[in-house]
Amino acid sequence: MDLKNTLAFVAAAATWKAMSKSTSTTNGELTPQQQQNGHGEEKGIQCPVTGKTLNGSSSGCPVSNGFPKPDPGHRCETGDIEETKIPDVPPLTQKQREIIKSTAPILAEHGVTITTHFYKNMIRAHPELRDVFSESSQKLGHQPRALAAAVYAYACNIDDLTPLLPVVDRIAYKHTSLHIVAEQYGIVGKHLIQSIVDILGDAVTPEIGDAWFNGYWNLAKIFINREREFYTTAVENGGWEGWKQFKVTQKIKESDEITSFYLKPLESIDSGKSLPKYHPGQYIAVSLYIPSLGYKQARQYSLSDRSNGEYFRISVKREDGVAIPTKSNPVVPSHPGWMSNLLHEKLHEGSIIDVASPYGDFFYEPSLIEPNAPLVLISAGVGQTALLSILNSQLENKEKPINYITVARNKKVHAFGNYIRGKVLKENPNVSYKVFYSSPEEGSDLSGKDYDVKGRMNLNQIKDNLYLDDKSTEYYLCGPEKFMVDKLEELKSFGIDEKRIHIELFAAGELPQTA
Repeated sequence: MDLKNTLAFVAAAATWKAMSKSTSTTNGELTPQQQQNGHGEEKGIQCPVTGKTLNGSSSGCPVSNGFPKPDPGHRCETGDIEETKIPDVPPLTQKQREIIKSTAPILAEHGVTITTHFYKNMIRAHPELRDVFSESSQKLGHQPRALAAAVYAYACNIDDLTPLLPVVDRIAYKHTSLHIVAEQYGIVGKHLIQSIVDILGDAVTPEIGDAWFNGYWNLAKIFINREREFYTTAVENGGWEGWKQFKVTQKIKESDEITSFYLKPLESIDSGKSLPKYHPGQYIAVSLYIPSLGYKQARQYSLSDRSNGEYFRISVKREDGVAIPTKSNPVVPSHPGWMSNLLHEKLHEGSIIDVASPYGDFFYEPSLIEPNAPLVLISAGVGQTALLSILNSQLENKEKPINYITVARNKKVHAFGNYIRGKVLKENPNVSYKVFYSSPEEGSDLSGKDYDVKGRMNLNQIKDNLYLDDKSTEYYLCGPEKFMVDKLEELKSFGIDEKRIHIELFAAGELPQTA
């Protein structure tokens, strides 16, 4: 559909929505809303999703199933469709693709409103899903924005989903780490399409509703199949699907902000069963019941050591000034770090926590053709965790040049410095180490001993350590999003092919903007 027709569709949809508020149609017939209000029962109610019109009060709408109606209420009556049923939908027709593409401008304008409404009503109907969705991400709007962006991208790329496949994998890994199952896609589909109808009203004609119903399920089945592959691979590699209880066997303070937790599965402590091998750079999800909330919360944390078959190690940053929910004040802070603070406060040696198998699309494996290719690891703050796992995994290869570069505010918050200077550098002459302190403390932080460069990380100051002349060098970045975007641009300015630069994206479905 060309731009002219797209704009015509948007204008027509807006006009139709405005017209629907009048007391009657231009030809004197009652509107679907009037019919629902009891003024036209003999005509039946037309479902805006299926287009079906049935006599009586039931429309058989697939987006209603007797759960509490949202506010504003969905225009269809309760149907008989099983909420967790995965329908057998056909491939999208060309006409449906055109309809989905034409609605992209509406999604761009109303997408976050729709997805915010969606999450609120879905969790109200299914409070058990609080165990899956991050409360702070809901409060901050991260998940609604990410979902809106994903749906918009799907509409824009409906003719060729190839550009979305990396994002699909990233989201699918997140889903498997949280043990999302196929049946839950029925719940999501019901409430997502219902929210589109709720917010856009009569602009969602039966034709549009039918296109999006089929479109959603065609996309959902891509995720369902991909996630089944990830679950199967995890089990085949000695892992598990879902959650397994682990015990905290060690809790070690790495700096004033970062603490490492060593985790061993309960069943293997006595049996001696090895943990599954994972790729360096991947993460695990952990889930903990929060008594003050009455439900669980889960978070993903990068594994901070190489795969060893004995334990998982995560190294978690404590966020200053961020409270945790308590019995007397069960309020979830609008900050993503409260769960990390809870782990610092509540997890001790001997504590039990639920853990998922390792997942993630950010990892390093040396090239089989050039196993000795140089490796540059660039991090900020707690972004060291994934890169430390990569570093430790490569230390047996003494022929491989590795440069480990990091930035912290000062020595108090700088983790793992003693380990790298005291052990790694002494035993591995092929490894170099560059440390930036943005705010070193006078009298205690010593240049040349604790850090190498004062100020924020500037790669121009250490260009000679970046192996720029070797076109096989790989670069891995991990840290806050702005930091990664800045370093990506610096590396590209040196003439490095972006394909050799790898970034850890923590937000599923959201790509960093480099405008």
